Parts: sequence; structure tokens; C-alpha cells
Amino acid sequence: MTSVNNLSGSQAVPAEADHIAGLLGLAMRRLRAEILAESEEMFPGLRVSHYRLLEMIPAEGARITDLAEVAGMTKQGLGQHVDYLQRLGFTESDRLRADRRVRLVRRTPRGDEAVAFSRAAIARVEELWEERLGRERYAVLRETLRELGS
Repeated sequence: MTSVNNLSGSQAVPAEADHIAGLLGLAMRRLRAEILAESEEMFPGLRVSHYRLLEMIPAEGARITDLAEVAGMTKQGLGQHVDYLQRLGFTESDRLRADRRVRLVRRTPRGDEAVAFSRAAIARVEELWEERLGRERYAVLRETLRELGS
């Protein structure tokens, strides 16, 4: 596969790896690839962003407005994702009786299955990375990322 810069997808160290954003991007690319490795067979049409959104929806459901805020998206953009997931059977939504403007979104059992799949894929990546780095280095990586994210 060739990128827009005519660089091979198998190039050992891309130029973007010269800075922290690029390094984090490379790690996220690996994580996404692992999540999606078996995804299409089990959950056709889902992307990593869909899994992330499904995971954000609490068991009791959530308002589109609240989900959009947590996801860092517009209400319209998030609503489009929810509509797509609803067409595929991963979510359902209803208008609140008390306020018909408010749309409450819940995962369906199929959505719950997709979340379990995503979490298992992430756990596999964590195991692989811990094997590769060793338990101590991996623990330091996790704690460092937690510290930087807070």
C-alpha cells in the first residue's frame, strides 16, 4: 500500500515518529489494527470510533447531548453515528416523554456484544505489549500515560 507521500506502508520508521504525537499515533494505529483484525467478520461495518462510542453509552442510556460532550463531537455528528449504529442494530433510541426534544440512546444486546469484543481485543493488545516490554516497563508505560492524561 502506498500513502499520499509515496511511502511504503511497511517503512520501518516513518518521519512522523520523530515527535511524541507521531509515536503515539503509531501505537494507536497498532491498537486499532488489533481491534479491527477480526471485527469485520463479527461486526461488519464497525470502525474503532463506533466501538468507542458504544463503550461510552451507560447501561441506563444517555442523552445525545451528553454523549456528544464526552466524545468531543457535535450533537449532529454524534447523532449521525448513533443513527448508523441503530440501522446496524447496535443501539436504540427513544424520545423522552417529558421532553420530546431529548433523545435517549441505549445499547442493544448486539451493542453489548460489540463492546465485549472491543474490550477483549484491547486486553489482547495489552497482553502482547506487556510481553514485549516486560511487566515493569509496561506498568511504567501505563502509569505514565495515565499521568499525562490527567
